[in-house]
Amino acid sequence: MLKRKYGDRAEWQRVIERKYSQSYLDTREFKGFITLLKATRVTEPLFVNYREKKLCIVDNGYLWLQQFPL
Repeated sequence: MLKRKYGDRAEWQRVIERKYSQSYLDTREFKGFITLLKATRVTEPLFVNYREKKLCIVDNGYLWLQQFPL
């Protein structure tokens, strides 16, 4: 079964104001889509545990860059 992925993160309800852009690249190094989400305003920051540290991965003004190779 094919899993569909979206770069706009529409399911992130904590992001209440966002800017989103995407581009398709076809170069020797990379072929696929590049997406950029700017979380302009969030209801609350998102923290995750990574090893022994607590990291903030989404907050006001954060950028989320993803690559979707073909």
